[in-house]
Amino acid sequence: MAAKDFGAIETDYAFFMSHATEAKSDVQEYARQLARFADNRSVVHLLDFGCGTGEFSRQLLETLAWPTASLYLTLFEPVDHQQETAAERLSRFSDHAIASLGEASYDQRPTFDIILSNHVLYYAEDLGQTVAQLLERLHPEGKMLLAIAGSENALIKLWKVGFGLLDQPIPFYIAQDVETILAVHNVCVDNSPSHYQLRFPDSEENRWKILRFLFGDYLRQIPREKLLEEFDPYVRQDHIEINTFSEHFVVQRNSET
Repeated sequence: MAAKDFGAIETDYAFFMSHATEAKSDVQEYARQLARFADNRSVVHLLDFGCGTGEFSRQLLETLAWPTASLYLTLFEPVDHQQETAAERLSRFSDHAIASLGEASYDQRPTFDIILSNHVLYYAEDLGQTVAQLLERLHPEGKMLLAIAGSENALIKLWKVGFGLLDQPIPFYIAQDVETILAVHNVCVDNSPSHYQLRFPDSEENRWKILRFLFGDYLRQIPREKLLEEFDPYVRQDHIEINTFSEHFVVQRNSET
């Protein structure tokens, strides 16, 4: 799946997560969308597609507080040791063994009541194929929840500047791409913004941490000073303070199908 190696930028990603309210805002939005979803269901099968270390899903499942007897978890994460960490971290939320998507037989084609993909689809090798395959795994009465930043997100604008300096388009997908692909499928889509803040002490090294998280290996090709200057409009005393938002898509099968 991933066109970006998160193993090499784990500490930079952790810096972003510890200084952004993005996860908190995303949890609140997902919890709103899933309110009462588990009511009158004896079983809920949830696929966490791109689970990372499971820290985000831990926060979400703590908020949802679903019965451990009813929840079945399946994880997918390209970085093996992160998926192992996620399985350990999330084990207390389910009485059942946590499965890996790669273990499921293709012929069995299991479906899921909830498919969660939180800020992952940027890095799909083929977004159209990935979305189509996820929809195939979605239960007729299930929900697929996707979070991804769009063109007006401040960090996506940094991508535009950085890759513009290389005279190339952004090599990753954004919310508008997801919206275009969903439009060709016979599904119902609800789209809403999730606002958050990124705030951290201003220093060249901290600016660099965010840039390493955003650009990965591409960063070594981009003129350093120009990108560092892009943070200047966000200086608030001795901190960088960026207020922005991502898009949340809630996808359900069309009732007519």
